[in-house]
Amino acid sequence: MFITEMELLQARLAAGKRLNDSQILKEILQEDRSSEKKKRMEEGERYYRGEHDILQKDFRRSPVSETGKDGEESMQMFFNPNRSNHHCVNPFHHTLVAQKTAYLVGREPTFTVKGGNPEFEKMLAEIADENFNGMLQKWLTGAANKGVEYLHVYYDEEGNFRYCIVPAEEMIMVYDEVYQQDIREVIRYYDIKVLDGGREKTKRRVEWWTAESVTYYTEDGNGEFLQERESGHWAVTEMLDGEERETFQHGWGRVPFIPLRNNDKEMTDLQMVKGLIDAYDYVSSEGTNNLLDMVDLYWVIQGYGGETASAVARKLQVNKAVQISDSSGSVEAKQVELPVEGRLDWMKMLRKDIFHFGMGVDMDSDDWGRAASGVALKFQYAMFYLKINGIVPEIKRAIKEFFRFALEDRNRENGTDWNWKEIQVTLNTNGITDDLETMQIIKESKGIISEKTLLGKHPFVEDVNSEMEQLEREKRREKRK
Repeated sequence: MFITEMELLQARLAAGKRLNDSQILKEILQEDRSSEKKKRMEEGERYYRGEHDILQKDFRRSPVSETGKDGEESMQMFFNPNRSNHHCVNPFHHTLVAQKTAYLVGREPTFTVKGGNPEFEKMLAEIADENFNGMLQKWLTGAANKGVEYLHVYYDEEGNFRYCIVPAEEMIMVYDEVYQQDIREVIRYYDIKVLDGGREKTKRRVEWWTAESVTYYTEDGNGEFLQERESGHWAVTEMLDGEERETFQHGWGRVPFIPLRNNDKEMTDLQMVKGLIDAYDYVSSEGTNNLLDMVDLYWVIQGYGGETASAVARKLQVNKAVQISDSSGSVEAKQVELPVEGRLDWMKMLRKDIFHFGMGVDMDSDDWGRAASGVALKFQYAMFYLKINGIVPEIKRAIKEFFRFALEDRNRENGTDWNWKEIQVTLNTNGITDDLETMQIIKESKGIISEKTLLGKHPFVEDVNSEMEQLEREKRREKRK
Protein backbone atom coordinates (compact mmCIF):
# COMPACT_ATOMS: atom_id res chain seq x y z
CA MET A 1 0.00 0.00 0.00
CA PHE A 2 1.03 3.58 -0.57
CA ILE A 3 -0.60 6.92 0.04
CA THR A 4 0.19 10.41 -1.24
CA GLU A 5 1.15 13.49 0.74
CA MET A 6 -2.26 14.99 -0.02
CA GLU A 7 -4.10 11.91 1.26
CA LEU A 8 -2.10 12.01 4.49
CA LEU A 9 -2.71 15.76 4.86
CA GLN A 10 -6.42 15.27 4.25
CA ALA A 11 -6.51 12.57 6.93
CA ARG A 12 -4.88 14.90 9.41
CA LEU A 13 -7.11 17.84 8.50
CA ALA A 14 -10.24 15.72 8.66
CA ALA A 15 -9.14 14.45 12.04
CA GLY A 16 -8.95 17.92 13.57
CA LYS A 17 -9.62 17.64 17.28
CA ARG A 18 -11.41 14.35 16.79
CA LEU A 19 -8.36 12.18 15.97
CA ASN A 20 -4.71 12.27 17.00
CA ASP A 21 -1.71 10.66 15.24
CA SER A 22 -2.31 7.45 17.21
CA GLN A 23 -5.81 7.04 15.84
CA ILE A 24 -4.70 8.00 12.34
CA LEU A 25 -2.04 5.29 12.55
CA LYS A 26 -4.62 2.73 13.66
CA GLU A 27 -6.81 3.46 10.65
CA ILE A 28 -3.90 3.48 8.15
CA LEU A 29 -2.41 0.23 9.50
CA GLN A 30 -5.76 -1.54 9.54
CA GLU A 31 -6.40 -0.60 5.92
CA ASP A 32 -2.89 -1.62 4.90
CA ARG A 33 -2.96 -5.08 6.47
CA SER A 34 -6.20 -5.92 4.66
CA SER A 35 -5.10 -4.43 1.32
CA GLU A 36 -4.89 -6.59 -1.79
CA LYS A 37 -1.25 -5.62 -2.31
CA LYS A 38 -0.18 -6.99 1.07
CA LYS A 39 -2.14 -10.19 0.39
CA ARG A 40 -0.18 -10.58 -2.87
CA MET A 41 3.07 -10.11 -0.97
CA GLU A 42 2.18 -12.77 1.56
CA GLU A 43 1.08 -15.08 -1.25
CA GLY A 44 4.37 -14.68 -3.15
CA GLU A 45 6.39 -15.39 -0.03
CA ARG A 46 4.31 -18.48 0.78
CA TYR A 47 4.70 -20.00 -2.66
CA TYR A 48 8.44 -19.28 -2.64
CA ARG A 49 8.64 -21.31 0.59
CA GLY A 50 6.56 -24.10 -0.99
CA GLU A 51 3.44 -23.36 1.07
CA HIS A 52 0.93 -23.71 -1.78
CA ASP A 53 -2.85 -23.52 -1.55
CA ILE A 54 -3.06 -27.22 -2.40
CA LEU A 55 -1.91 -28.00 1.16
CA GLN A 56 -5.28 -26.76 2.41
CA LYS A 57 -7.23 -29.15 0.18
CA ASP A 58 -8.72 -32.21 1.90
CA PHE A 59 -9.06 -34.92 -0.73
CA ARG A 60 -11.02 -37.08 1.72
CA ARG A 61 -13.94 -34.70 1.30
CA SER A 62 -15.84 -34.64 -1.96
CA PRO A 63 -19.23 -33.27 -3.03
CA VAL A 64 -22.01 -35.76 -3.75
CA SER A 65 -25.53 -35.25 -5.01
CA GLU A 66 -28.27 -36.38 -2.66
CA THR A 67 -32.05 -36.50 -3.07
CA GLY A 68 -34.02 -35.15 -0.11
CA LYS A 69 -37.38 -36.27 1.15
CA ASP A 70 -38.96 -33.59 -0.97
CA GLY A 71 -37.32 -35.03 -4.08
CA GLU A 72 -34.98 -32.06 -4.49
CA GLU A 73 -31.34 -32.64 -5.44
CA SER A 74 -28.69 -31.00 -3.30
CA MET A 75 -24.90 -31.16 -3.03
CA GLN A 76 -23.48 -32.50 0.20
CA MET A 77 -19.92 -33.01 1.36
CA PHE A 78 -19.01 -36.64 1.79
CA PHE A 79 -16.07 -37.59 4.04
CA ASN A 80 -14.18 -40.79 3.23
CA PRO A 81 -11.61 -41.53 5.99
CA ASN A 82 -9.99 -44.25 3.87
CA ARG A 83 -9.26 -41.91 0.95
CA SER A 84 -5.60 -40.94 0.46
CA ASN A 85 -4.86 -37.30 1.21
CA HIS A 86 -1.44 -36.76 -0.34
CA HIS A 87 -0.44 -33.26 -1.54
CA CYS A 88 1.98 -32.67 -4.40
CA VAL A 89 3.64 -29.25 -4.12
CA ASN A 90 5.36 -28.29 -7.37
CA PRO A 91 7.64 -25.29 -6.61
CA PHE A 92 7.58 -23.65 -10.05
CA HIS A 93 7.51 -20.16 -8.54
CA HIS A 94 10.64 -20.86 -6.49
CA THR A 95 12.38 -22.17 -9.62
CA LEU A 96 11.41 -19.15 -11.73
CA VAL A 97 12.57 -16.68 -9.07
CA ALA A 98 15.81 -18.61 -8.50
CA GLN A 99 16.51 -18.54 -12.26
CA LYS A 100 15.98 -14.81 -12.39
CA THR A 101 18.12 -14.06 -9.33
CA ALA A 102 20.97 -16.38 -10.32
CA TYR A 103 21.10 -14.95 -13.83
CA LEU A 104 21.09 -11.29 -12.80
CA VAL A 105 23.14 -11.22 -9.59
CA GLY A 106 24.58 -14.70 -9.24
CA ARG A 107 27.93 -13.07 -10.00
CA GLU A 108 29.11 -9.84 -8.44
CA PRO A 109 28.37 -6.68 -10.46
CA THR A 110 31.23 -4.58 -11.80
CA PHE A 111 31.52 -0.95 -10.67
CA THR A 112 33.47 1.55 -12.74
CA VAL A 113 33.77 5.34 -12.74
CA LYS A 114 33.29 7.65 -15.71
CA GLY A 115 36.65 8.81 -16.93
CA GLY A 116 38.44 6.20 -14.83
CA ASN A 117 39.61 6.72 -11.27
CA PRO A 118 41.42 3.74 -9.69
CA GLU A 119 41.20 5.17 -6.16
CA PHE A 120 37.46 5.81 -6.50
CA GLU A 121 36.87 2.32 -7.93
CA LYS A 122 38.93 0.74 -5.13
CA MET A 123 36.77 2.50 -2.58
CA LEU A 124 33.60 1.24 -4.31
CA ALA A 125 34.97 -2.30 -4.09
CA GLU A 126 35.51 -1.81 -0.34
CA ILE A 127 31.90 -0.69 0.15
CA ALA A 128 30.50 -3.52 -1.99
CA ASP A 129 32.30 -6.19 0.05
CA GLU A 130 31.62 -9.93 0.22
CA ASN A 131 28.30 -9.31 2.01
CA PHE A 132 26.98 -6.93 -0.63
CA ASN A 133 26.12 -9.46 -3.32
CA GLY A 134 24.36 -11.70 -0.81
CA MET A 135 22.26 -8.73 0.18
CA LEU A 136 21.61 -7.97 -3.50
CA GLN A 137 20.31 -11.51 -4.06
CA LYS A 138 17.93 -11.22 -1.09
CA TRP A 139 16.82 -7.80 -2.34
CA LEU A 140 15.96 -9.09 -5.81
CA THR A 141 14.31 -12.26 -4.48
CA GLY A 142 12.09 -10.19 -2.20
CA ALA A 143 11.12 -7.90 -5.08
CA ALA A 144 10.19 -10.90 -7.25
CA ASN A 145 8.05 -12.40 -4.47
CA LYS A 146 6.38 -9.19 -3.32
CA GLY A 147 6.54 -6.78 -6.25
CA VAL A 148 8.90 -4.48 -4.32
CA GLU A 149 11.48 -4.81 -1.56
CA TYR A 150 13.30 -2.18 0.50
CA LEU A 151 16.88 -1.61 1.61
CA HIS A 152 17.38 0.40 4.79
CA VAL A 153 20.63 2.31 5.43
CA TYR A 154 21.45 3.29 8.99
CA TYR A 155 24.16 3.76 11.62
CA ASP A 156 24.64 1.15 14.34
CA GLU A 157 25.31 1.92 18.00
CA GLU A 158 29.05 2.29 17.31
CA GLY A 159 28.40 4.80 14.53
CA ASN A 160 29.23 2.42 11.67
CA PHE A 161 27.39 2.71 8.36
CA ARG A 162 25.16 -0.34 7.86
CA TYR A 163 22.44 -1.62 5.56
CA CYS A 164 19.81 -4.36 5.71
CA ILE A 165 16.71 -5.61 3.93
CA VAL A 166 13.42 -4.42 5.46
CA PRO A 167 10.40 -6.58 4.51
CA ALA A 168 8.05 -4.72 2.19
CA GLU A 169 5.03 -6.05 4.05
CA GLU A 170 6.07 -3.81 6.99
CA MET A 171 6.16 -0.64 4.89
CA ILE A 172 3.72 2.09 3.91
CA MET A 173 5.08 4.67 1.49
CA VAL A 174 3.97 8.30 1.37
CA TYR A 175 4.67 9.58 -2.15
CA ASP A 176 4.69 13.05 -3.65
CA GLU A 177 1.30 14.19 -4.86
CA VAL A 178 2.20 15.19 -8.43
CA TYR A 179 4.31 12.36 -9.86
CA GLN A 180 3.90 9.76 -7.11
CA GLN A 181 7.53 8.74 -7.53
CA ASP A 182 9.51 10.44 -4.76
CA ILE A 183 9.10 8.95 -1.29
CA ARG A 184 8.36 11.75 1.19
CA GLU A 185 7.59 9.76 4.32
CA VAL A 186 7.66 6.12 5.42
CA ILE A 187 5.52 4.36 8.01
CA ARG A 188 7.05 1.10 9.14
CA TYR A 189 5.28 -1.24 11.55
CA TYR A 190 6.21 -4.60 13.05
CA ASP A 191 5.57 -6.74 16.13
CA ILE A 192 7.92 -6.92 19.12
CA LYS A 193 8.03 -9.08 22.25
CA VAL A 194 7.78 -7.18 25.57
CA LEU A 195 7.41 -8.12 29.22
CA ASP A 196 4.20 -6.83 30.76
CA GLY A 197 3.60 -7.73 34.41
CA GLY A 198 6.13 -10.57 34.16
CA ARG A 199 4.40 -12.05 31.13
CA GLU A 200 5.60 -11.95 27.52
CA LYS A 201 3.26 -10.11 25.19
CA THR A 202 3.32 -9.13 21.53
CA LYS A 203 2.92 -5.42 20.78
CA ARG A 204 3.07 -3.45 17.59
CA ARG A 205 5.75 -0.84 17.06
CA VAL A 206 5.60 1.97 14.51
CA GLU A 207 8.39 4.08 13.04
CA TRP A 208 7.27 7.23 11.23
CA TRP A 209 10.15 8.44 9.04
CA THR A 210 10.46 11.84 7.39
CA ALA A 211 13.34 13.41 5.45
CA GLU A 212 15.05 14.57 8.66
CA SER A 213 13.68 12.59 11.60
CA VAL A 214 11.94 9.45 12.84
CA THR A 215 9.21 9.19 15.50
CA TYR A 216 8.71 5.94 17.42
CA TYR A 217 5.34 4.68 18.66
CA THR A 218 4.47 1.57 20.69
CA GLU A 219 1.03 0.04 21.05
CA ASP A 220 -0.33 -0.09 24.59
CA GLY A 221 -2.71 -2.64 26.10
CA ASN A 222 -5.75 -0.74 24.76
CA GLY A 223 -4.59 -0.70 21.15
CA GLU A 224 -3.48 2.93 21.27
CA PHE A 225 -0.11 4.07 19.88
CA LEU A 226 1.91 6.02 22.43
CA GLN A 227 4.78 8.18 21.22
CA GLU A 228 8.08 7.10 22.72
CA ARG A 229 10.52 9.58 21.26
CA GLU A 230 11.53 11.59 18.21
CA SER A 231 15.09 11.77 16.93
CA GLY A 232 17.18 12.39 13.86
CA HIS A 233 18.31 9.65 11.53
CA TRP A 234 21.58 9.56 13.44
CA ALA A 235 23.31 11.50 16.21
CA VAL A 236 26.83 12.90 16.61
CA THR A 237 28.15 13.55 20.11
CA GLU A 238 30.89 16.16 20.56
CA MET A 239 33.57 15.31 23.11
CA LEU A 240 35.54 17.79 25.26
CA ASP A 241 38.41 16.55 27.46
CA GLY A 242 37.14 13.01 27.13
CA GLU A 243 33.61 13.86 28.24
CA GLU A 244 30.40 14.17 26.25
CA ARG A 245 29.65 17.81 25.58
CA GLU A 246 26.62 17.95 23.28
CA THR A 247 24.71 15.60 20.99
CA PHE A 248 23.50 16.83 17.60
CA GLN A 249 20.74 15.10 15.62
CA HIS A 250 21.21 14.73 11.86
CA GLY A 251 19.12 13.62 8.92
CA TRP A 252 19.87 12.41 5.39
CA GLY A 253 17.58 14.97 3.79
CA ARG A 254 15.52 12.07 2.43
CA VAL A 255 14.06 8.90 3.90
CA PRO A 256 16.80 6.20 4.20
CA PHE A 257 14.83 3.47 2.42
CA ILE A 258 15.58 2.37 -1.15
CA PRO A 259 12.89 0.51 -3.11
CA LEU A 260 13.71 -2.18 -5.67
CA ARG A 261 10.61 -2.53 -7.85
CA ASN A 262 9.96 -5.76 -9.72
CA ASN A 263 8.19 -3.79 -12.48
CA ASP A 264 6.41 -0.46 -12.90
CA LYS A 265 3.16 -1.91 -11.47
CA GLU A 266 4.99 -3.63 -8.59
CA MET A 267 3.45 -6.96 -9.58
CA THR A 268 4.87 -10.18 -8.17
CA ASP A 269 6.31 -12.92 -10.37
CA LEU A 270 3.62 -15.24 -9.03
CA GLN A 271 0.56 -13.30 -10.17
CA MET A 272 0.63 -14.39 -13.81
CA VAL A 273 1.14 -18.09 -13.12
CA LYS A 274 -0.53 -18.80 -9.77
CA GLY A 275 -3.68 -20.29 -11.34
CA LEU A 276 -1.58 -22.54 -13.58
CA ILE A 277 0.57 -23.73 -10.66
CA ASP A 278 -2.54 -24.42 -8.57
CA ALA A 279 -4.03 -26.47 -11.44
CA TYR A 280 -0.79 -28.45 -11.81
CA ASP A 281 -0.69 -29.10 -8.06
CA TYR A 282 -4.31 -30.31 -8.11
CA VAL A 283 -3.93 -32.61 -11.11
CA SER A 284 -0.71 -34.17 -9.78
CA SER A 285 -2.13 -34.54 -6.25
CA GLU A 286 -5.41 -36.06 -7.46
CA GLY A 287 -3.54 -38.45 -9.74
CA THR A 288 -1.21 -39.49 -6.93
CA ASN A 289 -4.11 -40.17 -4.57
CA ASN A 290 -5.88 -42.23 -7.22
CA LEU A 291 -2.76 -44.33 -7.72
CA LEU A 292 -2.30 -44.78 -3.98
CA ASP A 293 -5.89 -45.88 -3.55
CA MET A 294 -5.98 -48.09 -6.62
CA VAL A 295 -5.76 -51.86 -6.30
CA ASP A 296 -4.21 -53.68 -9.22
CA LEU A 297 -6.94 -56.30 -9.16
CA TYR A 298 -10.37 -56.49 -7.69
CA TRP A 299 -12.66 -59.55 -7.61
CA VAL A 300 -16.23 -59.87 -8.77
CA ILE A 301 -17.79 -62.82 -6.90
CA GLN A 302 -21.24 -64.11 -7.80
CA GLY A 303 -23.32 -66.79 -6.13
CA TYR A 304 -21.41 -66.84 -2.86
CA GLY A 305 -23.10 -65.59 0.29
CA GLY A 306 -21.64 -67.74 3.00
CA GLU A 307 -19.09 -65.28 4.32
CA THR A 308 -18.43 -61.59 4.45
CA ALA A 309 -16.45 -59.87 1.73
CA SER A 310 -13.47 -59.39 4.09
CA ALA A 311 -13.41 -63.12 4.85
CA VAL A 312 -13.45 -63.95 1.17
CA ALA A 313 -10.64 -61.48 0.60
CA ARG A 314 -8.50 -63.18 3.24
CA LYS A 315 -9.09 -66.60 1.65
CA LEU A 316 -8.09 -65.28 -1.74
CA GLN A 317 -4.95 -63.76 -0.23
CA VAL A 318 -3.92 -66.88 1.69
CA ASN A 319 -5.30 -69.79 -0.30
CA LYS A 320 -5.35 -68.10 -3.69
CA ALA A 321 -8.81 -69.71 -4.15
CA VAL A 322 -12.35 -69.71 -2.82
CA GLN A 323 -14.93 -72.51 -3.04
CA ILE A 324 -18.32 -71.66 -4.52
CA SER A 325 -21.10 -74.19 -4.01
CA ASP A 326 -23.64 -72.54 -6.27
CA SER A 327 -23.24 -73.78 -9.85
CA SER A 328 -24.29 -70.40 -11.16
CA GLY A 329 -21.59 -68.61 -9.14
CA SER A 330 -18.32 -67.29 -10.51
CA VAL A 331 -15.16 -65.41 -9.55
CA GLU A 332 -13.73 -62.90 -12.00
CA ALA A 333 -10.63 -60.77 -11.62
CA LYS A 334 -10.74 -57.27 -13.08
CA GLN A 335 -8.02 -54.66 -13.39
CA VAL A 336 -8.43 -50.91 -12.83
CA GLU A 337 -7.16 -48.64 -15.57
CA LEU A 338 -6.65 -44.96 -14.91
CA PRO A 339 -6.57 -42.28 -17.66
CA VAL A 340 -2.84 -41.75 -17.15
CA GLU A 341 -2.04 -40.60 -20.69
CA GLY A 342 -4.68 -37.90 -20.69
CA ARG A 343 -3.53 -36.67 -17.28
CA LEU A 344 0.11 -36.56 -18.38
CA ASP A 345 -0.76 -34.61 -21.53
CA TRP A 346 -2.69 -32.09 -19.45
CA MET A 347 0.19 -31.69 -16.98
CA LYS A 348 2.65 -31.26 -19.85
CA MET A 349 0.53 -28.45 -21.28
CA LEU A 350 0.25 -26.77 -17.87
CA ARG A 351 4.02 -27.00 -17.35
CA LYS A 352 4.65 -25.42 -20.75
CA ASP A 353 2.24 -22.58 -19.97
CA ILE A 354 3.83 -21.98 -16.56
CA PHE A 355 7.28 -21.45 -18.05
CA HIS A 356 5.87 -19.48 -20.99
CA PHE A 357 3.79 -17.00 -19.00
CA GLY A 358 6.28 -17.07 -16.13
CA MET A 359 8.87 -16.14 -18.77
CA GLY A 360 11.37 -18.72 -17.56
CA VAL A 361 13.49 -21.49 -19.05
CA ASP A 362 12.33 -25.09 -18.75
CA MET A 363 15.57 -27.05 -18.83
CA ASP A 364 13.67 -30.33 -18.66
CA SER A 365 11.75 -29.69 -21.87
CA ASP A 366 12.21 -32.00 -24.84
CA ASP A 367 13.58 -29.12 -26.93
CA TRP A 368 16.35 -28.19 -24.52
CA GLY A 369 18.73 -30.96 -25.51
CA ARG A 370 18.50 -30.01 -29.17
CA ALA A 371 19.70 -26.45 -28.50
CA ALA A 372 23.43 -27.03 -28.94
CA SER A 373 24.86 -23.74 -30.15
CA GLY A 374 25.01 -20.39 -28.39
CA VAL A 375 22.59 -18.93 -30.94
CA ALA A 376 20.10 -21.74 -30.36
CA LEU A 377 20.38 -21.25 -26.60
CA LYS A 378 19.51 -17.59 -27.00
CA PHE A 379 16.26 -18.59 -28.69
CA GLN A 380 15.48 -20.83 -25.68
CA TYR A 381 16.08 -17.80 -23.46
CA ALA A 382 13.96 -15.40 -25.55
CA MET A 383 11.03 -15.01 -23.13
CA PHE A 384 13.41 -15.00 -20.17
CA TYR A 385 15.38 -12.11 -21.69
CA LEU A 386 12.17 -10.13 -22.13
CA LYS A 387 11.51 -10.45 -18.40
CA ILE A 388 14.94 -9.68 -17.04
CA ASN A 389 15.68 -6.82 -19.45
CA GLY A 390 12.83 -4.88 -17.86
CA ILE A 391 14.31 -4.98 -14.36
CA VAL A 392 17.99 -4.40 -15.22
CA PRO A 393 17.67 -0.56 -15.24
CA GLU A 394 15.80 -0.70 -11.92
CA ILE A 395 18.55 -2.81 -10.31
CA LYS A 396 21.21 -0.37 -11.51
CA ARG A 397 19.19 2.60 -10.22
CA ALA A 398 18.72 0.99 -6.80
CA ILE A 399 22.43 0.12 -6.50
CA LYS A 400 23.45 3.68 -7.43
CA GLU A 401 20.98 5.04 -4.86
CA PHE A 402 22.67 2.84 -2.26
CA PHE A 403 26.07 4.23 -3.25
CA ARG A 404 24.62 7.72 -2.93
CA PHE A 405 24.08 7.11 0.80
CA ALA A 406 27.36 5.22 1.22
CA LEU A 407 29.41 7.95 -0.47
CA GLU A 408 27.84 10.65 1.68
CA ASP A 409 29.09 8.69 4.68
CA ARG A 410 32.60 8.28 3.24
CA ASN A 411 32.78 11.93 2.18
CA ARG A 412 31.85 13.11 5.70
CA GLU A 413 34.41 10.75 7.22
CA ASN A 414 37.31 11.45 4.85
CA GLY A 415 36.59 15.00 3.69
CA THR A 416 36.31 13.83 0.06
CA ASP A 417 33.77 14.77 -2.60
CA TRP A 418 33.13 11.52 -4.48
CA ASN A 419 30.11 11.89 -6.78
CA TRP A 420 27.72 8.92 -6.96
CA LYS A 421 26.46 10.09 -10.36
CA GLU A 422 29.82 9.09 -11.90
CA ILE A 423 29.36 5.42 -10.98
CA GLN A 424 28.59 2.93 -13.75
CA VAL A 425 27.06 -0.42 -12.82
CA THR A 426 27.48 -3.52 -15.01
CA LEU A 427 25.55 -6.70 -14.16
CA ASN A 428 27.59 -9.78 -14.96
CA THR A 429 24.79 -12.10 -16.02
CA ASN A 430 25.15 -15.79 -15.40
CA GLY A 431 23.23 -17.62 -18.15
CA ILE A 432 24.00 -20.74 -20.18
CA THR A 433 26.11 -19.68 -23.11
CA ASP A 434 28.71 -20.99 -25.48
CA ASP A 435 31.96 -20.23 -23.59
CA LEU A 436 34.13 -20.36 -26.73
CA GLU A 437 31.86 -17.90 -28.49
CA THR A 438 31.88 -15.58 -25.46
CA MET A 439 35.67 -15.63 -25.12
CA GLN A 440 36.05 -14.90 -28.84
CA ILE A 441 33.82 -11.83 -28.48
CA ILE A 442 35.88 -10.71 -25.45
CA LYS A 443 39.10 -11.12 -27.44
CA GLU A 444 37.74 -9.05 -30.31
CA SER A 445 36.50 -6.34 -27.93
CA LYS A 446 39.92 -5.58 -26.40
CA GLY A 447 40.84 -1.94 -26.90
CA ILE A 448 37.18 -1.05 -27.43
CA ILE A 449 35.79 -1.96 -23.99
CA SER A 450 37.63 -1.56 -20.67
CA GLU A 451 39.56 -4.50 -19.28
CA LYS A 452 37.46 -4.50 -16.10
CA THR A 453 34.19 -4.78 -18.04
CA LEU A 454 35.58 -7.59 -20.21
CA LEU A 455 36.76 -9.51 -17.14
CA GLY A 456 33.26 -9.24 -15.70
CA LYS A 457 31.88 -10.99 -18.79
CA HIS A 458 34.52 -13.74 -18.84
CA PRO A 459 32.95 -17.13 -17.95
CA PHE A 460 35.94 -18.15 -15.78
CA VAL A 461 36.09 -14.99 -13.63
CA GLU A 462 34.01 -14.96 -10.44
CA ASP A 463 35.49 -11.93 -8.63
CA VAL A 464 36.50 -9.13 -11.00
CA ASN A 465 38.34 -7.03 -8.40
CA SER A 466 40.40 -9.99 -7.20
CA GLU A 467 41.23 -10.89 -10.79
CA MET A 468 42.34 -7.31 -11.50
CA GLU A 469 44.64 -7.37 -8.46
CA GLN A 470 46.08 -10.74 -9.52
CA LEU A 471 46.80 -9.42 -13.02
CA GLU A 472 48.59 -6.39 -11.52
CA ARG A 473 50.74 -8.64 -9.33
CA GLU A 474 51.66 -10.79 -12.33
CA LYS A 475 52.59 -7.68 -14.37
CA ARG A 476 54.87 -6.47 -11.57
CA ARG A 477 56.58 -9.85 -11.35
CA GLU A 478 57.16 -9.84 -15.12
CA LYS A 479 58.77 -6.38 -14.93
CA ARG A 480 61.17 -7.54 -12.20
CA LYS A 481 62.43 -10.44 -14.33
